Amino acid sequence: MDNRKGQPLLIIALAVAVLLVLSLCPWSKWTGGTVKDFNLLADLFPSESNDAPAQAAEIIDPELEKELQKEMEQSPSATPAASVVSQPAEQSEPAAPAPAKAPRNAGGDVIIEDYTSDGGLAKVRSALAGASGRPARIAIVGDSYIEGDIFAQDIRRLLQQQYGGRGVGYVPAHSEVSGFRRSIIHSSSGWTQHDSRKTKSNPYFPLSGEYFTGKTGATITYKADKSEATRNAWNMSRLLFIAPKAGTIKMEIDGESRDFTVEASDAVQALELPGETKTLKITNNVPGLVLLGAWLGDTTGVQVDCMSVRGDSGIGHRNLGADLAEGMRRSVDYDLIILEYGINALSSSQKEYSSYGRLMGKVVDQVRRCYPNAQILLMGIGDRGQKINGEVHSLPTAPAMVDAQRQTARNAGVLFWDTREAMGGEDAIVDWRADKLVNADYIHLNAKGGAELASRLVKSLTTAE
Repeated sequence: MDNRKGQPLLIIALAVAVLLVLSLCPWSKWTGGTVKDFNLLADLFPSESNDAPAQAAEIIDPELEKELQKEMEQSPSATPAASVVSQPAEQSEPAAPAPAKAPRNAGGDVIIEDYTSDGGLAKVRSALAGASGRPARIAIVGDSYIEGDIFAQDIRRLLQQQYGGRGVGYVPAHSEVSGFRRSIIHSSSGWTQHDSRKTKSNPYFPLSGEYFTGKTGATITYKADKSEATRNAWNMSRLLFIAPKAGTIKMEIDGESRDFTVEASDAVQALELPGETKTLKITNNVPGLVLLGAWLGDTTGVQVDCMSVRGDSGIGHRNLGADLAEGMRRSVDYDLIILEYGINALSSSQKEYSSYGRLMGKVVDQVRRCYPNAQILLMGIGDRGQKINGEVHSLPTAPAMVDAQRQTARNAGVLFWDTREAMGGEDAIVDWRADKLVNADYIHLNAKGGAELASRLVKSLTTAE
């Protein structure tokens, strides 16, 4: 009997099985980011729907929960700013009145609101204009909304196109999303990440919200991506660290290596290695080295750092280390620090966020204390979707969060940009999803959406009204 007629079906079945197995493998984790994660069956079996957001339990930053509970115990009449609840599938009534409308210029663009007392926005523009003589530095500090350099990479690209500069700025020693990030090829081994929020006795709290300890022999490799976001190379590699013991650190640029002798010290130390660089490899031979980060940039132009910690509400930055920041400022200071937070404090049931706003006011005060030369821009949350009466609409409580964030900026005397209004306001998230600018959760930007939002912020940042 001839069984060859069934062989093509068997071959197809085996091929599909192999593709499925390959798609499920955590390639980024296994290879340290050298091979990116992929899904070969995504086109055959699409998992995303344009009709409804993924309905999941809302996750509020645990530290925020603790602080709000403490506030309630001290003042029982206080209104909590957030609570952990399961997101309801249906909600019909708006939960909060709309905040004041964001100001726009004559062209209809949402502008940056300047609540500073000394012309903060004009100072930022002056720093950008003078970037040909020294680096103008911007840090974008936030949560998963900017994870993987989303949004930040395009702010960097647009500003460097206009004012010069190369390199991606801050990069961590290790990242769980290195395979997802497009702007740098990054792999590492032998490093432990420390989330500054999670340890009460944590001795270090840098602006990035994280630091790394390395074993002897731990390595990191950074390689310039070919995309426009990286501009293919950089010419200044800088490491900031604390060395509890003496040792050496090897830095290799495109295969040429140099060993640096490191003395034991509790103070922040910096190593700088100039030179045209497409690949940088770092090998640690300092026992217990505390690496605060690497900065890959230029000696002029604009440098934009992306610093994100998933699940962060931002309030932990009230504990930002002033002495640590002072040591780091000697090598890396900022003209502008953008705080992108709020999603991890947002609840579908909470109608008022003044308590969260008060906590973020303390964050702004501490950031200003640690970085007195920097202007601070508080970003309002982007629009977020929820299924309401069978249709996707904006989360009704989102305007209340924006209102609290704007009031925080007013009270603190800093800059504010209404991200949600810049996206289009009420139900903007529906249009952005239809245009494939956000993910199926109706919250997070994809690369295309990050580029679009970045173009709107850069226009507001650089263009006088």
